[in-house]
Amino acid sequence: MTADRVPRLGESTVIAPGYRADDFLTGLAARWDVPLSKPRLIDAPRGRKVWHISGGVPRDGERQLAISGVPTEQGDIITFSCMVKADRAKAGAFLEDCTDTGIPGWDGKGAAAWIRTAKQQVDALYAEQNRQVVSSLYVSAGAHALLLRSGPTPESVGTYTLTVAGGGLAESP
Repeated sequence: MTADRVPRLGESTVIAPGYRADDFLTGLAARWDVPLSKPRLIDAPRGRKVWHISGGVPRDGERQLAISGVPTEQGDIITFSCMVKADRAKAGAFLEDCTDTGIPGWDGKGAAAWIRTAKQQVDALYAEQNRQVVSSLYVSAGAHALLLRSGPTPESVGTYTLTVAGGGLAESP
């Protein structure tokens, strides 16, 4: 669907108690050679502050691959995202690895099938619409995932961004 039809998402919550940033994100970063920063406090909407961890692999001044997450102060993950350039070799494999989360109760096989289908769907719609598009939601174990394909600029071919978050589901527009 086009980005203007994305379901409204409410406030995110911890994906699962004990599901920690230093477990999943560190392992993912190690597998893909992405250096991660230490968690730091950053400004968020509505005057709030949140913890944030991120890292990326640059090439020619652009991030080719990136991982970020918002953990609680104790390290439990609230949300995380994986970004990859659309033309990068193994972009699909990276996105699939990002869905292999280890979230307690998460249907990993279902998530892997969903990301393959979601990628095909956003690619087809993106080619037709030539603007930012998003997939349908994947929901499992109290968490949800969404794949976004953003558009090219004169300097870029565009990117995929997979976001996984706890709670926060609301009705469709």
